[in-house]
Amino acid sequence: MANKINLLIDAYQQLKQQAEDAVLATIIETFGSTYQKAGARMLITRQGELLGLLGGGCFERDLVEHSLPVFQTGEAKTVFYDMRAPDDVIWGLGLGCNGAVRVLLQLLKAEDDFTPLNIIADAAEANMPGILVSVYKSGHPQYPVGHSSILLGSIDTDRQLLTIASFPFPPLQTLSQQKACIESHVINNHVVKAFYDPLPPPLQLLVLGAGADAIPLVQCAKSLGWRVTVADHRLDHIRKERFPQADKLLHLMPQDLSGHLELNQFNALVLMTHNIEYDERYLKSIVNSRIPFIGLLGPSHRKDRLLQSLGSHASRISDRVFGPVGLDIGAETPEEIALSIMAGIHAELNGRSGRQLCLKATAKVISANKFPM
Repeated sequence: MANKINLLIDAYQQLKQQAEDAVLATIIETFGSTYQKAGARMLITRQGELLGLLGGGCFERDLVEHSLPVFQTGEAKTVFYDMRAPDDVIWGLGLGCNGAVRVLLQLLKAEDDFTPLNIIADAAEANMPGILVSVYKSGHPQYPVGHSSILLGSIDTDRQLLTIASFPFPPLQTLSQQKACIESHVINNHVVKAFYDPLPPPLQLLVLGAGADAIPLVQCAKSLGWRVTVADHRLDHIRKERFPQADKLLHLMPQDLSGHLELNQFNALVLMTHNIEYDERYLKSIVNSRIPFIGLLGPSHRKDRLLQSLGSHASRISDRVFGPVGLDIGAETPEEIALSIMAGIHAELNGRSGRQLCLKATAKVISANKFPM
């Protein structure tokens, strides 16, 4: 669950201010172990500046060189880096990352409002998911390499596509798989290969409680690209100077929450009023929501008390309530606690345990040795 959409939106805003063409570099295919996977993007300016990162510094400078003819001709191209060979034979780049990537380079023109970034930004602003389709190999004159369009979808339960844009290609039936892929099509006897990349709406966090410890949580979430809404029953706590990075600051009593917010748009909620009575009231106001992650501060017996206050309605959300919220990283300071909370949210939403990556690799080896062939 990468929040890659926010990088694109931020990049689009920067490009609009500079009003200069840029090259969009997109990983469309990977093999083996790579720093980023298909769908990762980076922008290259005419001055050779980079917005984003694709290879951890392995081949970015080489991509700058490959972008020069794209700026000059406007024609898109693909570049393939095979880092599975010994370091000294890979064009002198000394990569040795044990993987391979295929990168599509496309020119984004200021005169065209940097399409397709402008469409992506509009879809994100409307909180609408979509699929970005980019042609990377083609013999069709109407759909040359670099031609892009976006298929917009709805946010209802079946997430069916609403529009087919300008492509005659059969689109993916739903957005549910949320996985980038390559499709090959034959149009009027011409082979067209396109990269399909699902673009979910920006991740959204609702923080209920605007105490001092909510400040680093908002900062941490924003640094990860989340959109953050902060609500509190205390008017003096909801001030822009306290939460300059928050997308929305709302003075809301618990009973007014559902009437002013579309609760189901949020991916996660953290309840942190530090007042058991108000925590109970806020929890009751969200009991019918479908928010997938609900985090509570305090020990487990506090969570039990809060759930008990819901009576028979507790079963509606109990499997989505995490308290104490966060991963066990030995957090003590508010900043460390904020990191722990956001790490716990990401782990849960991604279906991960949150343990060390080296332990994950060790577990795979043990599992493989358990059943020798």
